[in-house]
Amino acid sequence: MQNPNDTDTSNSSAYSDFGITHEDAFFVRDYLRRFVPSELAYLILNAAHYWPCVSAERTDDADPFTVLASSSTGAAAYYLVTPPIPADPGTRPVQIQGVVFTMRSLYQGAVIPVHRTTLTASPSAVGRFSDTYNDSRSWFEAGIVRDSLSLTRVEEQLLSEGNRPRTFKDFDDAAFGRGVGREVENPLRRSRRWKVQYNMQVTRTVRCHQIVWTKDNVFDDSVKAKAKAEAWTKGAGTGRGFVSMLRPGDRVALVVKAQYRGRVNHVFGATIKIFYSV
Repeated sequence: MQNPNDTDTSNSSAYSDFGITHEDAFFVRDYLRRFVPSELAYLILNAAHYWPCVSAERTDDADPFTVLASSSTGAAAYYLVTPPIPADPGTRPVQIQGVVFTMRSLYQGAVIPVHRTTLTASPSAVGRFSDTYNDSRSWFEAGIVRDSLSLTRVEEQLLSEGNRPRTFKDFDDAAFGRGVGREVENPLRRSRRWKVQYNMQVTRTVRCHQIVWTKDNVFDDSVKAKAKAEAWTKGAGTGRGFVSMLRPGDRVALVVKAQYRGRVNHVFGATIKIFYSV
């Protein structure tokens, strides 16, 4: 599949999943501490990007997951939820290094059947915004699900709700109002979650976007506007403050949205990878 307009992935090389487990990281860390001070051992592991990864993956190539907005109130659903970030049994808490989102999706401006990687767009949907992110009405958001340790399979519960897309208001009322497994509100945006990626307007190609957010995505006012403008040209969110808010026990959720009647977000697959150091 060709993806000539994919989101920039220049930072992704530092966040590759080499299959390092939680136990592997502890073993290597403790081994290094036999020969060097603890802080130096941590520096060595981080310099080598020797990080475990919590991940979740979903594929719907044969029958894409669809969120259809039936009115101006929009439609939203959970698509993917990770297992919880593990805690360090020692005195030093795990450090979240970054989160990588990969999504394969297709935006449709009118309700026409879609088969695998092609669609026929309605004539009214084709215009000056074709093959751009301008004015796109379908996108992905990231949420932080917290206070869910008492639920052994909270991701299954949330994803079961995804089979019934709801209006933006109904979806958010449940997500931020439930007693256990509720989402954490983004303190920097009124939209409450973090925007991950918009779909490209009227296109026949399934696009694969990879978004990398790091612990350094904390922008002051002098660079915030520039970062936002650069990201917007690619339809991407900045992830400002997301990684710094994550803590052990949290899960990361990927939410699919479409706004205005007839707008559809077709999702063919996604992965979430949370990298952390011990």
